[in-house]
Amino acid sequence: MQKALQLCTLSLLFICSISFADIIRLQVAQSGDAPFRSIQQAINSLPDNDNQAIIQIGPGVYAEKIYLTRNKVALIGAGMDNTEIRVAELRTNWLKQHPSDWGAAVVNIRASDIALLNISIVNSYGELTGDNEHQFAVRGFEQATRIITANCRIIAGGADTLSLWNKTDGMYYHDNCYFEGHTDMVCPRGWAFFSNSVFMNKKAYATLWHDGELNPQQKMVVRDSRFEGVPGFMLGRRHYDAQFYLINNRYSHNMADKPIFRHNYPAEPERNRANLWGDRYYFSHTDNKQVIYPWLQTHLPDDVTAEQITAKWTFAGRWDPELQLKTLLQLNEENQ
Repeated sequence: MQKALQLCTLSLLFICSISFADIIRLQVAQSGDAPFRSIQQAINSLPDNDNQAIIQIGPGVYAEKIYLTRNKVALIGAGMDNTEIRVAELRTNWLKQHPSDWGAAVVNIRASDIALLNISIVNSYGELTGDNEHQFAVRGFEQATRIITANCRIIAGGADTLSLWNKTDGMYYHDNCYFEGHTDMVCPRGWAFFSNSVFMNKKAYATLWHDGELNPQQKMVVRDSRFEGVPGFMLGRRHYDAQFYLINNRYSHNMADKPIFRHNYPAEPERNRANLWGDRYYFSHTDNKQVIYPWLQTHLPDDVTAEQITAKWTFAGRWDPELQLKTLLQLNEENQ
């Protein structure tokens, strides 16, 4: 009880609107040593309420698509090297038989306050076939906000590996993750914060992509991370108005001497998106050795310092994902 009260004090806005007794804890194990062998079975068993659910997933490779439509669900694996969700799916193949992207990803999210922790999520279509077109590992829809990934490996064999696309009020937090894919492999809409992560681009094109067209405050922040890839891979691009902050990162010399750019369609100008706020690409470094090209030179808005650029700052105080993550991990430890 004392530990629960301490957690409640730490996480007033997130957890303490409900009773600790109401937190739902489920376990999944392929061995049969838990009530569920399937992750989706466990999700489907959840009651239709707002109680926080923690689903602990044992070691193994789970060959199943995940559909999250209930708020406040944390999927927590036994470590990214031990627990993996793996499916092969090409977006164009899916759309031949379905009306939308819902189901085209390995993990499909149409809910808020979702956490994916200590787990690997792999769309292996490109690996198996050599086709590197769009194939989602994680896909978030209009209803998805306050999404956390931490201590995860998120991989696809094509474009758009991590696609969280709530362009109105989407907020996403990612820490200590490995991302792998092809063009626009990490492509958030709205607000996104990444830290302590690795981006591995398997194609000589853009790694990052951002859509912030609906609000000039929307931004994508990547700090204390590393960019790797095949020779000639590019850092990023945009189609829409966007805002990039890259703070204290490391850049492979395989990265092309190509600044983040706006993608246009000269032959089809009607496809070009608005450019209301211009180019907003900001950099800061504690190690000047990372300035491998002139356009990577430190450049921040006059009213912002690198120290200010935290998760809380990114979300303008509307969400504290680090506190939410800490609480979820502590709650998970209580049930070990």
